[in-house]
Amino acid sequence: MPCVYITPEGLCDGKAPLSKNEHYLPRALGNFQNNEPLVDRICDSCQRVCSKLEDVFVHNSSEAFFREMVGRVGRKKHKGKSIFYEPTHGIPPLGVLGKYPGHDFEILWELVPDPANPGTRTCAPMSQLVLISKDGSNILQLPFRRGMWTAERIREIAKGRGVTGEQVMAIANSEEEFTEMKALTDALVPEGKERDVAPLVAGVEMDGEMRAPISEPYLRAVAKVGFHYFLKYFPHFTGLKPEFDKIKRYIYAGKAERGIVRPLNEPFLRDLQQKGARLNKWAHLLSAECTGSGIEARIQFFAGPEVDPIVWSVVFTETPSHHHQTTGHVFVYFDEALNGYDGVRGDLVPLPT
Repeated sequence: MPCVYITPEGLCDGKAPLSKNEHYLPRALGNFQNNEPLVDRICDSCQRVCSKLEDVFVHNSSEAFFREMVGRVGRKKHKGKSIFYEPTHGIPPLGVLGKYPGHDFEILWELVPDPANPGTRTCAPMSQLVLISKDGSNILQLPFRRGMWTAERIREIAKGRGVTGEQVMAIANSEEEFTEMKALTDALVPEGKERDVAPLVAGVEMDGEMRAPISEPYLRAVAKVGFHYFLKYFPHFTGLKPEFDKIKRYIYAGKAERGIVRPLNEPFLRDLQQKGARLNKWAHLLSAECTGSGIEARIQFFAGPEVDPIVWSVVFTETPSHHHQTTGHVFVYFDEALNGYDGVRGDLVPLPT
C-alpha cells in the first residue's frame, strides 16, 4: 500500500520508503506500554512534514506547559528546549504571567524543579526585563536570553506596544545575565535611579495566567493525531479515497474549505459530565467513530486532576459512512516511570446509551 498522502495530487510524490514507526500520539508525550505505532501507512518524507507540526505542538501550546508539569516525558536523548524563552518556527514562547508579590504589575514566570520536593515543579521568576510606563498603565515583559537583546530593539518593540518604559525592572538568574542586563537598563534609562526589589519568599501563593497560542500548525498537529490514530485502528479504510482529501490537505498545507478541528463544549467521558469532575491521574483520551453522520476523531490531551483541557473534534468527512465502528483509548501516566515506560495505553469501552 502506498503512502496515504499520495492523494490528493500535489502532496506526496510517493518516492520515500514507508515508515515502520510513525507515532500517531507524538512520542514527545511519552512512551506508553501496550501502544503500537502506525506501520507502512506514512512515508518518511511525510513523517518529516508532520514532525514540524509536532514541534509546535510540544513546544508552543498548552500541552507544552502540561509536559513541564508532568515532567520526564519525551525522548531523553533529544536536546532540551526552554518553552518559556525560545520561540518555535517563529511563534513566540509561552508566557505565564502573575503579579510579583507586593507589587501591582505582572512579571513572567517559569516552571522549575522544586528543591524541597524532588520530582515536582514550582514557579519561579524568569530572567526578564520589565518595562513600565510612568503611570503604570502599560507594561512590557521580555524574556531574557544572553546576546539576544539590544537597547534599540527593545525600544522598537516597546514603541510598537505603546509602552514608554520610564521604569525598567531587571530580573536576572545569574551574575552573567545581571551584567548584560545592567548595560541594557543603563542605555534604556540613562538618568534612572536604581532601587532594590524585595526578594521572593519561597512558598508564597499567587494567581497566574498561562498564555499559549492556538496557532495553525498546532491545529494541524491535532488533526494529524486524529487522522493517524484513525488509520491505525480502522484498517477497513485505506485513507486514499476522496472523502479524506480535505483532512490530508489541511494537515499537509493548512488548506481547508471548512472547519476541520473544532473545540467541543462537552466532556470527553460520560463519567466527567458532573461539574468539577476530574481524572485522578494525568492522561490523554482518544476516540474515533464512523457513523451515519460521518467520520470524526475526538481528542483530549493532558486531562488530569488539576485541569480539564479542551476536547478537540477532528472532522474528516460529514458524508455518512457505510462502515460503522467506534474505538477509544486512554493513555495514562504512571506516578513514576516504570521499565522505560511513562504510562500505559488502555481501552475505552463505550457504555450503552
